[in-house]
Amino acid sequence: MLAVAVLVGGCGSDSADVGTNDPGQTTSTTVTLPGSQPDLVGTVTALTPFVPVTEDCVPADDQDPDGVSSTDDPPICTPDDNDVLGTVLVEERPDEVTGGRKISYTVTDDSVIAGVVGFDDLVAGQSARTWVAGDVCAESYPEQCGLLAIEVTG
Repeated sequence: MLAVAVLVGGCGSDSADVGTNDPGQTTSTTVTLPGSQPDLVGTVTALTPFVPVTEDCVPADDQDPDGVSSTDDPPICTPDDNDVLGTVLVEERPDEVTGGRKISYTVTDDSVIAGVVGFDDLVAGQSARTWVAGDVCAESYPEQCGLLAIEVTG
C-alpha cells in the first residue's frame, strides 16, 4: 500500500493530518502542503489506478531507440522503478460538460496526499484542493499535469 510522502523544503506552510497505511496503527502523520494557492479547487470525478505491463512485453532496454516500430509490436514492459500510482481527474464545475477547468493528474509516490490515507482512499465525489507538479501541463481538455499535492476537504 502507498506510504504518504512528505514534501520537504521551504515551499510549504500548510500542514494536514493523515492516517497511516497500517490498519493496526491509529496514529496520524502530518504532511506539508504547498504554501501557495491551489492550482485547482474542485471535485474528484474519476480515478484510474495504474496497471503495470509485465506479461507479453519487451523490456525497455531491449528496444533500439532509432529502430522502426509498429502497432504489431508487443508493448514495452513497465520499468521496475516506475512510481506512477494512477490518475485522478479533478473538475472545477463537474456538472458542466465543457465548463470550468479540469485537470487529469498523474499521481506518483512523490505526490503528497492529505485528508485520506493514500491514493486507494480517493473516491469520486470528494472535494479537493490540488497543486500541479512542475511547470508543464499538456494543454488538452482536460489538462494533463503531474500532481504535487492533493488535499481532500470533503
